[in-house]
Amino acid sequence: MWQKTFRGVAFTLGFLFIFLFEGESQTVTNDTIPADTAGFNNIILPYVFFLPETSLAFGVTGIATFRLNGESMKSRPSQVIYSVAYTLKNQVLFYIPYEMYKKENKIRYKGELGFYKYFYNFYGLGYNSLEADLENYDVTFPRIDFNYSRSDIKHLFLGGGFKYDYFNITDIDSSGLLETTEPTGFEGGQKLNLLLNVFYDNRDNVISTNKGIYAELRYERSLDWLLSDFDYWKYNIDMRYFLPIKKDMVLASQLFFSHASASAPFFDLPYVGTPTFARGYNDRRFINNNILNLQTELRFPIIGRFKGATFVSSTLIPDTFEKLTELGPKWSYGLGFRYEFDKVAKTRFRFDFAFGDTFNFYLTANEAF
Repeated sequence: MWQKTFRGVAFTLGFLFIFLFEGESQTVTNDTIPADTAGFNNIILPYVFFLPETSLAFGVTGIATFRLNGESMKSRPSQVIYSVAYTLKNQVLFYIPYEMYKKENKIRYKGELGFYKYFYNFYGLGYNSLEADLENYDVTFPRIDFNYSRSDIKHLFLGGGFKYDYFNITDIDSSGLLETTEPTGFEGGQKLNLLLNVFYDNRDNVISTNKGIYAELRYERSLDWLLSDFDYWKYNIDMRYFLPIKKDMVLASQLFFSHASASAPFFDLPYVGTPTFARGYNDRRFINNNILNLQTELRFPIIGRFKGATFVSSTLIPDTFEKLTELGPKWSYGLGFRYEFDKVAKTRFRFDFAFGDTFNFYLTANEAF
């Protein structure tokens, strides 16, 4: 949901203050933390922001980075991000994405808990959707996303889980595209996607990677006889490669492909843009059954805890996989800055300027991928 909070013509009115909590759990370093100590580092950031759609909004976000009890400093850090915001248009966002590791990286828990009273953009479906057709629709929904993965072969994980949303569309434009075209799910509905995934991951750091490979195949299935109003499937292919060029300079690349069956509801179809790929396009600017995105960025040091990045992205939005290159790519590019507040875990705040079919900027945590 960061893209809803910091996209479009949004601009930050200012940070009120930042608290770094140390107390019992001091900042993690190899010198201060014994091998069997979990450690804990937390930052809380109250903020104020403005969007044309939301008016003035107030929120608080926190980032907790830690290792579970019994995990050594050689294990990957776990992280929980928790955020809540309220707007003067009576909108509410509450979400807690998490990624936690146990058994010296052999077990991973990943997912999200959330509740949203908000709205989304709808421009229509497909490559030829028009910016002039933009409409907003109001929606309220809870979210429970859970994935358990286990590695019995070095760097190779198998897992499963589920993703639940009760997508309650409360208001749409009676003369807009949703009402006139009636895509699947235009009245909202409940979905429960069962998922299976397999991935290879030898990255040196999952929060900010210097070197390594991440490759995942994820399959989701929603069944109308199992707590879902829809019967469809979708899959994602996510491949990332990180190449260190020299000290603290990294060339990062990602190939992401997503496909959903024809019976999928429009609100669960692949889309761009987001703060993680196709930065520079408004939220849900393009929604389609097939999305292929290739992006690469150069990450480099600036001074002290400040880092920088330049990036470019190319997105294909084909009608079918067989016609993958028939329609031209959608390009975007940009420049970003990071502040690394935890040098050991490499937890960072990210501020990206991006140009696609419009200008956007994003303020969020950690790298885009």
